[in-house]
Amino acid sequence: MIPTPRPRLLSDDEIARLDALLEETHPQESMTVEELDGFLTALVACPEPVPADEWVPLALGVPATELTTRLGEGRARELTRLLERHRSALASQLHEREALSPILAVDEAGRAIGTGWAVGYVRGLGMRPETWDALEEDPEYADAFDAAMRLVEEVEAPEGAAGEPIPDADRQGLVDAMIESAIDVFEFFRDQRARGLGPSEPRRRDAPKVGRNDPCPCGSGRKFKQCCGAPSAGTPPA
Repeated sequence: MIPTPRPRLLSDDEIARLDALLEETHPQESMTVEELDGFLTALVACPEPVPADEWVPLALGVPATELTTRLGEGRARELTRLLERHRSALASQLHEREALSPILAVDEAGRAIGTGWAVGYVRGLGMRPETWDALEEDPEYADAFDAAMRLVEEVEAPEGAAGEPIPDADRQGLVDAMIESAIDVFEFFRDQRARGLGPSEPRRRDAPKVGRNDPCPCGSGRKFKQCCGAPSAGTPPA
């Protein structure tokens, strides 16, 4: 049996084309490609599948039935293919436990800003808000969305409040924490997605729990999550 080829990540040119087609669909309401990347990262982690007929209109900013009218048949098909390819490639990358390659806007100094990705990610979480409750019940994951929310609040502050700028010295750490947490969230729900069940049953532990940020008990000197607790770890990294 010939194995099915893995979805290929979009090239830089394809990412630019996807961004342009999204903007052409609706300049004000469609997502930027950075927002879309965060949005789809949340959706592929969700333990409850979100069908395309729910998420595609949010990405486009218009009902999917209007796509051909706005773009023409050829460009509408092209945009649909790029959307699905990007979603499939993201899912494959996370499923195979590869390093996540987020699409992030940068400032003039080449530093990641992160707010667009965070806004998209939080919108993705909002598609099935009740499914994330299990994270809050585990003290090791209760802060999984804190970095993303802090970045969102910079540009979308609660009503009546002004956005609080993030100091340059803190931004990269928040962006890194947001992406790392997104990977952790995907792993947290891996078994539940595979089983296609409801809320996970409590996990039994025969030994005291080691926190993700605690020193690894193997003695490597690394944090547990970066050593024996890493999703793909079979042996501690050298």
